[in-house]
Amino acid sequence: MSMVNNANPGSSLVLLNLIDRVLVRKGKSISRVDVLEILRPEFLPKSANAQKRFEWNLDFWLKEGLWLQDDTGMISVPEGATDRNLAHRVLALIIGNAKKNTDQALLDDRRVEPFFRAMTCLLVQQGYTFMGGEPLLSSNAQEAVNRWLPGERGLNLTNELPIFLQYGDFFGFLEPFGAGYIVDPTRAIVPYLETMFLGESKLSLRVFIERLAEQIPLLDGGHFRCLLEPLMQELGWHPREAHQVSPALSHALVRLESAFRLRFEKASDDTTSMQLQLPGGVHRFVSEVVYVPAVTV
Repeated sequence: MSMVNNANPGSSLVLLNLIDRVLVRKGKSISRVDVLEILRPEFLPKSANAQKRFEWNLDFWLKEGLWLQDDTGMISVPEGATDRNLAHRVLALIIGNAKKNTDQALLDDRRVEPFFRAMTCLLVQQGYTFMGGEPLLSSNAQEAVNRWLPGERGLNLTNELPIFLQYGDFFGFLEPFGAGYIVDPTRAIVPYLETMFLGESKLSLRVFIERLAEQIPLLDGGHFRCLLEPLMQELGWHPREAHQVSPALSHALVRLESAFRLRFEKASDDTTSMQLQLPGGVHRFVSEVVYVPAVTV
């Protein structure tokens, strides 16, 4: 039942966006019958799977809680839902749902967990970041994941890999790069920036990363990372020093600085500063992070 398996419910980003757009733009509850009438899924290609795919995807995301359905079958979106925040709503939702699972479920279940396992695995590695310089392609992405997540925990090349890459781009963990992608979580992080600071204008980088890991546990210090990193070490992966920020997160932080969303400070006598990993073997020590609110026009 994995959402990144194209034969299973939840796998269609096209239907996810289509259904959500109708519900958001209606601005009020709508019956299941009306949803089906508006979108007319009977005009999908005439195959056994295609005829069921629309309702499979609708029901998958209703069960996850992306859309609300009352006892009479009326469907609506939660307050604050817009066309522009769909990716963040879905990511925050499935992270929240996954946090309710046991560790064993996170390692072995087949609903949203395959995406988290595979993306966490990529975020741990240097090779497919801007620092590493190797694009993530359809030809090497399966090996990039399955080398460290063998067996049932890895990705299936035929059914799962293409959908996994699409979701990685959708959620903001991957950026188009040449003919493929580069691992870069900048867009996934942006919607969480304001809440990281809790009304404060400045945080130590360590506290910022700890709070970020609570919201996005695929990143440095997050729970998903703490589950997978020991398994990867058993297969030969070597962790970085505790004061070193991963290349993927380092790149995202520098991009956010370049976009004037964050500002970094370094105190000359601060022994708790952390080290950003940059291309060309460059290291940059940062003590504190200043939040720069987005400018609205």
